[in-house]
Amino acid sequence: MGRKLLAAFMAVTILFSLCPTALANDSPRQTAFFTSQTHTELDYSEMAYTRINAKSVLAEMEELRALLDDSENAAAAEERFDMLTTRYQEAQTMSVLAELEACRNAADPQAAKELELSRTACTAIANALFQLMRDILRSPCGDFLEDRLGPSAAAYYRIYTPLPAKQKSLSQQETALISEYRRISAEPCTVEYFGRDWDMQSLNQAFHQEEAIDAATYAEIYKMLAQEMNDRLGGLYLRMVQLRRNIAALYGCETYGDYAYRMLYRRDYSPQEIETFRQDVQEYIAPLNTALHALPYLKNNVCYDDYSGEIALDLMAPYIGQMSSELLESFNYMREHHLYDTAESETKTDTGFTTVLTLYGAPFLFNAPAHDLFDFVTTVHEFGHYNNAYWSPWGWLSPAKSHDVMEVHSQGMELLFSHYYPQIFGRDGQDVTDYQITSLVEAICQGAYYDELQQFVYGTKNVTLQQINDKARQLSVAYGFAEEDSPMADVYGLSWVQVSHNFTQPFYYISYGVSAAGAFAFWLEAQRDYPAAVDSYLAYTALDASYDFRESFSAVGMTSPLADGYLKKLAETLRQTLRVDQRLEALRNATAFTDVSSNSWYAPYVLALAELGCVKGDESGAFRPGDSAAWDTAMGALLALTGQEPELEDSRTISRLEFCQMVVEVLGIPAAEGPSPFSDTDDSAAAALAELGVISGYDGGAFRPDSALTRAEMCAILYKAAEAVSLFETKDAAEDMEDTEAAADAAA
Repeated sequence: MGRKLLAAFMAVTILFSLCPTALANDSPRQTAFFTSQTHTELDYSEMAYTRINAKSVLAEMEELRALLDDSENAAAAEERFDMLTTRYQEAQTMSVLAELEACRNAADPQAAKELELSRTACTAIANALFQLMRDILRSPCGDFLEDRLGPSAAAYYRIYTPLPAKQKSLSQQETALISEYRRISAEPCTVEYFGRDWDMQSLNQAFHQEEAIDAATYAEIYKMLAQEMNDRLGGLYLRMVQLRRNIAALYGCETYGDYAYRMLYRRDYSPQEIETFRQDVQEYIAPLNTALHALPYLKNNVCYDDYSGEIALDLMAPYIGQMSSELLESFNYMREHHLYDTAESETKTDTGFTTVLTLYGAPFLFNAPAHDLFDFVTTVHEFGHYNNAYWSPWGWLSPAKSHDVMEVHSQGMELLFSHYYPQIFGRDGQDVTDYQITSLVEAICQGAYYDELQQFVYGTKNVTLQQINDKARQLSVAYGFAEEDSPMADVYGLSWVQVSHNFTQPFYYISYGVSAAGAFAFWLEAQRDYPAAVDSYLAYTALDASYDFRESFSAVGMTSPLADGYLKKLAETLRQTLRVDQRLEALRNATAFTDVSSNSWYAPYVLALAELGCVKGDESGAFRPGDSAAWDTAMGALLALTGQEPELEDSRTISRLEFCQMVVEVLGIPAAEGPSPFSDTDDSAAAALAELGVISGYDGGAFRPDSALTRAEMCAILYKAAEAVSLFETKDAAEDMEDTEAAADAAA
C-alpha cells in the first residue's frame, strides 16, 4: 500500500501512453459505473503558472514540526498539515504546467529552465513532506494521520527514508538531459536527395498521397532522415543510459530494467517473466502484423487528411454519448474548460500524453499532430486516459493505477470507438478500421520489440551506438517489421531514435504491448454484443488502484494477456474475424503472378507492363522478379511498349547501364545537362534518367553500372521512364495504368 501512495507523486509527471461543446448527444446512453469527483470550474487559461518557493514551504514544515512534542497541539498540527498537503498539490500542479509549456515550446530555454526548477522544487517538497509524515506518526500528535493513512500505509511512512543527495542530483541531471533531448528533437530534420529537401511530412506525402516516388526511393530517403536523427541523438542517448544505470544502482537494482519495471511502473511481472510474452509475439502476432499491413488501407487519402486541433474532437463528439453518458460528461468537461492542446504547432515536441493538474482535479490532454490519421487515433487513445483520470480521485493521498492498466483504458477506447467508423468515415470506414486494428496489433509487436532492444542496451556494458543500431536492425527482422534483405531493415536499425519513449520513459513501451493484447478482449466481445462490451470496458476502467495488471482482468471475468496460449488464440481469432487470409488471397489473385506479392515495391510496375502485354511469366505463372534480365527480354519489353514488334533473340544478361542506354535511345530522352550524380559512372544516359527521377543510386552515391539488371528493376525503370516522357498519353491507356496500379498497390 505504501509504495502505491508514494507512486502517486511520480504519476503526475509520467506521461500516460486532443470551442464549444458539441450538442449532438441529445439522448446519451445512461451508465453508472463511476463515482463522482470534484473538478474545478476554472478554464485552463485561468490556471497560471507560478514558480514555487520550496524554501518557504520547507520553513512551514519546520514550524509544524515544532508543535509535535505536545499532544495538546494535535488539532493545530492537523490544520497546518492540511495546508502543507495543499502546498504539495500546488507544487505538483506547477510542475505539470511547466511540463506542458516545455512541450509546447521545446526549443525555448526558459521553458526548459522552468521545468527543471519546478521539478526540483516538487521533489524537494515531496521528500520533506514524507519525512514530516514520518515524524508526525512517531509523535504524540500522530493519531490523526494514522487514521487517515490506515495501518499499512502508516507503517510504511513511519520508517520512511529520505532521498539521498546523490539521488536528488541524478534526478536533476536526468531532467536536464530530457530537456536537451526535447530541444534537439524539435529542431527541423531535413535531408537533400537529388536536389530536393525532404522531411518526414513531405516524404510521406510524396509516397502515400502523390505517389511521386516508389517504395525503394521512399526507403532510401527515410534511411537518410533516420541516419540524420541517429547522428544527432545517439550520443545524448548513451549519456542517458549511463546516468540511468547509476540511478538503478543507487536504488539497489541490478539493472535499470529491474528498476523501471518495479519502481517506476509498478508492474506485477518482471523483465524475465516477459520473455515468454515476447517469444509468443514473434511466433504468433508478428506474422499477423505482416499480413494486416498487406491490406490496402494505407492507399486511402482519408489516412492523410488533417485531424489536428478541433477536427478530431468534432468527429468524435456525436458518438461519445452513444457509448456512455459518463464518457460524455468527461468529454464535455474537457472541451468546455479547454483542457487539451492538439493544435498544429512547429514548436511542439513530438509526443502525445494525458496528465493531471492535481490541485484542480483536472486532467489535460496534449498531442503534437503527425499530419495524418494517427492524430485522430491518438485523440481517441488519449481520451481513454482522460476519462479514467476524470473519474479517479487525485488527492495528495490517492494511489495511482498501474500504467499497464491505464494503457488498457486508452487502447480499449480506440478499439471500441472503431464501431462508429462507418458512420464517421462513410465508405472509407473499413480502411480506417483496418488502420486502427493494425495499429494495435503493431503496438503489441512494438512493445516487445522496444522492450527487448532496451534490455539489450541497458544490459550490455559499455554499449556503443553501432551495437544498438545493429541490434535494432536484427530485432526489426525478428519481429516482422522488415525482411532481412529489405532496405526497411536498415531504416529500423536507425529510426529507434524517433520514438520519444526511448529517451523520456525507457521500458515503458512494453505497457503498450501487453495492454493492447488485453484491450482486444473488449473488441472481440463487441463483435457479439457492442453495448455489453462497452459496459465491460467501463467496469474495467472503474476498478480502483489496488488492482495490478494481471488481476485486473480477473476482476472483470477476462483472461490475462500474459496467460499461456493467450496470444496464439488472439492471433487465430483476429485472422478469422477479420477474414485476413481470404482478403489477402483475393489480392494475390489480382496480381496475376504467383511470385509477385501485392505489397512488393516492384508490383505496380510489373503488373502495369503485364497488363499492356510487355512482359510475361513462365509456364507456372511466376514472373521471377529477382532473376537477371536477358537482352531479348529487355529489348522486347521496351519495343512492345512503343508499339513495335521485336525480333531479337539474345539470352545474354543485360547490365543496369546497358538497359539505361537502351531506354534513353529508344524513347529519345535528351542527355543530362549537368554532371553525373553517381560516383562510379559518368555515363550521360544514367545521368539523364537520374535527372528525371527514374533511377537512384546506392549508399555512397554508387550506381553499380555493371551489375546485372533484375527483371523487377527492368520493369520499374521502363515504366517510370515511359511515364516521365508522357508515353501514356491517351485517356484509355492512362486509365488502364491507374486501374492496374490500384490493384497492385492494394496492400502496399
